[in-house]
Parts: sequence; C-alpha cells; structure tokens
Amino acid sequence: MWNSPPTRLARWLGLDRNPLRRTSDRVECALRLFALLAVAVAVVIGIGMGTRAYDEGVRAEREQKASRQQTQAVLVQDLTHPGVTPAGGVIPGRARAQWTAPDGTVRRGLVEVDPGRRVGDTVLIWVDRDGVQTRPPQDRGATVAAAISAGAAPPFAALAASTLLLVTTRLINQRRAARQWEAEWRIVEPSWRHHI
Repeated sequence: MWNSPPTRLARWLGLDRNPLRRTSDRVECALRLFALLAVAVAVVIGIGMGTRAYDEGVRAEREQKASRQQTQAVLVQDLTHPGVTPAGGVIPGRARAQWTAPDGTVRRGLVEVDPGRRVGDTVLIWVDRDGVQTRPPQDRGATVAAAISAGAAPPFAALAASTLLLVTTRLINQRRAARQWEAEWRIVEPSWRHHI
C-alpha cells in the first residue's frame, strides 16, 4: 500500500509529509502541481477555442457555398509550360480561359489546367458573385483540421512551457544539491580520514 500509484503520485506532488524533503524539493513539488493545473486549464481553454473555430468554420462553409458557384471556362490558349515534379510527374499549369459570370458578362483570366488540355477544352472553375475566379468553398475537412489545431494549441503550449520550467528547476536544484554535498564533504572528510 505504501507504494501504490496514488501514494507515488502524492509523493511526486509533495503532498506527503516527508520530513526529509528539502526546501528545493518543496519548490519543485509546488511547480509540478502548478504545471498540472496550468495544463488542465489549458485543456479547458483549448476545448473552447476548438469549438469556436469549428463553429466559425461551419459558418464560413455556409457563406462560401452561398456566394460561390462552379462554372465552365473555355480555354482560349494552350497550356504552355506544365511543371514537372522531381520524380518526373507533371503538375498542372495555367492557361488563359474565358467564362460567363453569374450576371451574364464574359470574363477572362488565367485558370489552372491539367497537362494535355488544348484550346476549346472546358475546365471547371469556382467564381464569386461578381464572376471573379476564386478558391472552392471551404470543406468540412478543412474546418475540422482548423478546429483541432486551435483546440490543441493551448494544451501543447502549456505542456511545453511547464516541461521547460520543471526541467530547468530540476537542473538548478541538482546543481545546488551537488555543491552543498561537496561543501559539507570538505568539512567532514578530514575528520573521517583519521578513522579509516
């Protein structure tokens, strides 16, 4: 029972009443308790931030789906220089195209085109209410990823800061204890030398 997990945790946090515990040990234990509380508070803050980011992402999804639409653009120029990956694969390039805006006007601009497309081919693009080419609406995967990132940041930051604080404190305490032992041994060692 004296070495059960709750007992070890109480000892690690300095909640036992060990008379041999030094002041530096008590400071270290207090910092451990503070670190645990800081991480717990950061988890709660992270949940709130993640929920807020998710709600904002869902709202952005709805707004973008309402204000953007997909339309066909007709290529008026061949793709001139497709890109090549280091592995030899071909990546999309850009070519001039024209499309009809929601208000009926004809628009022109550069669109992303897969290799092999020629003048007269059609490609699907996204446009806003004014017919200006834009990115596709945000999807649920991007919303979830943003929410996870926002929610995980506070706990990880608190954990990193707490770990740095605890490791630094431990190193300082160990060096101080080593110096104290050395000083005390210099006092005691001459009297022991005659008895050995």
